[in-house]
Amino acid sequence: MARPAAVAVAVALAAIAAVAGAHESYYVSVENHLPERGMKLVCQAAGGMFLTELSVVPRGRVPHGKAGRRITELMVEAGRDGWVRCNWAYAGNYVAGLVLLDSRWPEAGRCQDPGGQGLCRVVFEHDAVFLKTPDGGGRVIGDLPVKRCRGHWLLFSTGCSYPDHPHPYAGRRLGNAFQYFAF
Repeated sequence: MARPAAVAVAVALAAIAAVAGAHESYYVSVENHLPERGMKLVCQAAGGMFLTELSVVPRGRVPHGKAGRRITELMVEAGRDGWVRCNWAYAGNYVAGLVLLDSRWPEAGRCQDPGGQGLCRVVFEHDAVFLKTPDGGGRVIGDLPVKRCRGHWLLFSTGCSYPDHPHPYAGRRLGNAFQYFAF
């Protein structure tokens, strides 16, 4: 005999599917390969209509290395565009408006069949973020503003500067954690 909670979930999912109609889904594995631990993402799915709100996006700490990857699913109604936008925090550095995935990107179509071709990957490494497709393609989403400081005292850093970077930042650099949490 089916449990009432399981039946309620099945009915809710069937109702959502009926309301949503035809849709497209995009999948990526979010991986942290930056040298220090403690990277955080607070994301939201945007665009689309009702269905986009049901997308699965990262919220919180992304563990270091491949073993701790986070799977993201962006769901968009057919004929509409959607994207996943995040705030990023790492080692005292903050970015707003980092686009993790966008259904309008030419590479996005290769991120729709995780069981067939494989899973696309969004990799944070070498002070940049990359989209890597299963067939070896991809793009540089943008550079990450990781400051270099000469000294640290309690919660404060001194002599900090941002190194030169070959690509535009992957979002808007924020000055402090207060701006990060005002998502």
